[in-house]
Amino acid sequence: MRPFGRCFLPGPTDVHPDVWAATQKPMYFAFSPRMQSMLEGMQPKLKQLFGTERTVMTATTAGTGLMEAAIRNGVRHRVLVVVGGYFGELFARVAEGCGKEVVRLHVPEGAALEPDQLAQFLDGPEIDAVALVHSESSTGALAPLAALVRVIHEQSDAIVLVDGVTSVGAMPVETDAWGLDFVFTGSQKALGLPPGIALCAASARFMARADSLNDRGLYFSIPHLSRAAERHLPLTTPALPVYHALECQLDRIEKAGGLKVRYARHALMARRMVEWTDAHPEVNLLAREGQRSPTVSALEIPPGKRPSEIVAQLEEQEYLIASGLPPLTDRIIRIGHMGDLELPHLDDLLVVLERVLGL
Repeated sequence: MRPFGRCFLPGPTDVHPDVWAATQKPMYFAFSPRMQSMLEGMQPKLKQLFGTERTVMTATTAGTGLMEAAIRNGVRHRVLVVVGGYFGELFARVAEGCGKEVVRLHVPEGAALEPDQLAQFLDGPEIDAVALVHSESSTGALAPLAALVRVIHEQSDAIVLVDGVTSVGAMPVETDAWGLDFVFTGSQKALGLPPGIALCAASARFMARADSLNDRGLYFSIPHLSRAAERHLPLTTPALPVYHALECQLDRIEKAGGLKVRYARHALMARRMVEWTDAHPEVNLLAREGQRSPTVSALEIPPGKRPSEIVAQLEEQEYLIASGLPPLTDRIIRIGHMGDLELPHLDDLLVVLERVLGL
């Protein structure tokens, strides 16, 4: 069995043995006082995680499920989607799949949208929502979320929808202070849990929008999910093992010094990736300086090297990384440094990667 500290996928991330152990608890009735007690006990820590005073909701789904919920509950007719990589494009495709009109704002791969660029684009077609990816894990780029949202609020009353899948749990996300209307994440990313559940926070503005829409469905109806969360109950049968893992992880974060310590550890690993690439000019970070995510690094590899071969050679030595997503499949490798990974784990990987790349 591969030891902990060898999985550097951008998701699913490595799961700490203590968190894995929590998933082994026996099953019980999911709508019982026991479940209510667990959900109620987690709520204060979840609010800190999302930077909100409002109830944080959980659902048994992938993060993409709550991406669809963002669209179904937050968009009337037309949404502006910032596309800087695979997951921005996914947001746009989900919106189109829900029958909404999509206006794409394309950003070069590895770059993040600047507030002045957004300000110019908001003068275009009338929109009722803006969809943003905070940390674009296909390129390693980090959007200046707070600044972008300020521009949106200054120029429109559009609802702000945020993919926080590789940011929540690894860096500050201030839902209330920044004026975010809907933020979602998945369990298997920066939270370092097994896949299976997603979490979200919604503003009063978003809830009012959702209540006004009749085509939001049932499973992904945020008003339904919110009412269940207020009662400390799941909306439908939950992935109980992952909820137990979440409870364990929130306790572990608190005992390890809290979110600030966790954020600092992620920032430290991101700095190490910059130092390493600076020392190896044959390898470049795709994301630009000042726009790099603390959770994922996308590396442009030397000519003549194939990402799939690099990934396979590392896996032979029990290290997992990822190749690029379309259209970057044959150009980059991606290293996820999030969850419960620590700097020594990353240093060990980089030593092996140097050998594989022949640096």
